[in-house]
Amino acid sequence: MYYRLFSQQLVTKHNFYRNKHGVAPLKPSSELEKSAQIWAQQLANEAICLEHDPSKRFGENLFYYATDLLPDEKTMAHMTVQSFYLEARGYNYKTHHHLDYHKAGHFTQLVWKSTTHLGIGVTMRSFDGHRTNSCHPNFPSTMIYVVVKYDPPGNILSLEHYSANVLPPMQ
Repeated sequence: MYYRLFSQQLVTKHNFYRNKHGVAPLKPSSELEKSAQIWAQQLANEAICLEHDPSKRFGENLFYYATDLLPDEKTMAHMTVQSFYLEARGYNYKTHHHLDYHKAGHFTQLVWKSTTHLGIGVTMRSFDGHRTNSCHPNFPSTMIYVVVKYDPPGNILSLEHYSANVLPPMQ
């Protein structure tokens, strides 16, 4: 997978969905990219399930994919960001209440109005198919870890912040 092309496609997809909600496009940040790449590499090196960076300095969305046939960069970017956006089904714009933070948090970070920058990290590793935890596939594959960092971070847990930053899609 060609990183630069994947990264460009991921930014484009983020901004497509943000535009649907009337919020400004995100700009790439080298600082966020470095942080995201370090965390993606750590996740892959330890072959662990998706865990958020404990530093919590930035907002963060994680995506994991195991495959025996690598998708092209555009397809991979689409799958990643679409998985975040599909969580919109769990969000109530009238009350600004998400049914479960873990079911809508990727979506709300994606469209969070006051977020201005993002950085993308992606790492791949080969996997032999011998499961050691529940998130490992049960077949030989390539595991792809995607980390997206956001600044300023979203998902500030207050009604005021959600109502100001998670806008309904424009008609």
